[in-house]
Amino acid sequence: MNGNLDTNAFTEKLQEHLKRYFIIGGMPAAVQSWLDTQDFFEVEKIQEQLLSAYEGDFSKHAPSNLIAKIRYVWQSIPSQLAKENKKFVYGMVREGARAREYEDTLMWLHDTGLIRRIYRVRKPDDKDFRIHIYTVKINIQALAFIRFVNSKRFAIPTDTTGQFVFTASCQQKG
Repeated sequence: MNGNLDTNAFTEKLQEHLKRYFIIGGMPAAVQSWLDTQDFFEVEKIQEQLLSAYEGDFSKHAPSNLIAKIRYVWQSIPSQLAKENKKFVYGMVREGARAREYEDTLMWLHDTGLIRRIYRVRKPDDKDFRIHIYTVKINIQALAFIRFVNSKRFAIPTDTTGQFVFTASCQQKG
């Protein structure tokens, strides 16, 4: 051996594991479901149960005047992420919605650690941001993506450099 390790086999295996992690996440029940069944549909059932439990917890822990608005915002996140321009649009939460009506809701979700606001790097503006789920453990994008992968039965798309193209629309880059 000349001291140069062939890392291709290791890299490919690591990329496959990372792709699965993007879909499965790290919640113990979802991981166990994958280990037991190797079935993304079963993992999706567990993830949907976990998301339902999150929604159920809103009514247990949030101020009563925010509960409905929290659910509207929470349920709008996948469609917010799926659009080409991922800027958070209050009108997608509810028709006619305005920032002043939902600011306290976004703050509550942020303070609980469920969401994160991502602001533009260029021309920062408090009104121009994206909302993402704060943890990969339950990645809402993955729920739609699982259906895509299982329906098409092929690998997660990558671009020509091998970088993952992980968007809600699941389209090949370039």
